[in-house]
Order: sequence, then C-alpha cells, then structure tokens
Amino acid sequence: MHGIEKYDNLKEVMPRLQSVLVEAIQSEFLEIKKIDKECEKYIVLCENIPELKNAEYVIFSHHIKKNEHKNEMFVFIDAQGGIVRHVSGREMELYGLLAPCATLHVSDEFVETTVHRHTDDCRH
Repeated sequence: MHGIEKYDNLKEVMPRLQSVLVEAIQSEFLEIKKIDKECEKYIVLCENIPELKNAEYVIFSHHIKKNEHKNEMFVFIDAQGGIVRHVSGREMELYGLLAPCATLHVSDEFVETTVHRHTDDCRH
C-alpha cells in the first residue's frame, strides 16, 4: 500500500499538521480521531489540562498493546492540525473520549486496495 494515501483531504482539512504526522496517518502507522467534547471524561480532562480545550483531534497508535499503554504518547491537535499538547498514557486513557473524523474522506484508491487486500487474505 506504499504511496496510497488513506485520506485524500487531510492536508486541506489540517494544513498546519506536521509532515511526519501526515505521513504516519496516511500510512496507518498512527490513527487520528475526533475528540467527543460533550463527554464527561473530556470535561474533567480539561479541568486538569486546560490546554486541551483547544484540541479537536488526537493522534495515537492503534498498534500499542493494552499492557504497553502507559508508554504511549498522545498528540492533541487543533482544527488546523497545530499541536496543542502531548499527553502521556500515564496521565490518561483515550477510551470513551473519541469519535470518528467526519471531516476526513477516505480515498477511493485506499478503499479499493483495502477491499482487495482483505479478499486476498481470505484466499489463503
């Protein structure tokens, strides 16, 4: 899947997002999700870490095993992709805080490749 971008509008939606984060998201090394600002967990989190009020999204690794979660680092970003704050897995958990990114569009090429990849996996 090298060279195929997952989101065809990531750079337009988040023009301030650092290129290393763009590449990691596009290659599925890292995941990006919207923050559910209405959930109680977010409200309490903002009381402890006030900068997070400016965050719209969080970038994290979905490859981290649950027992390694404490070693993870979360990148909270604003609506333009600018970094608001890094938060350690020792300080918080993301469970119950995330929502899908409705503003990001998965590219047709990525969807097609993913469907073919899963079809090929079923043949073995």
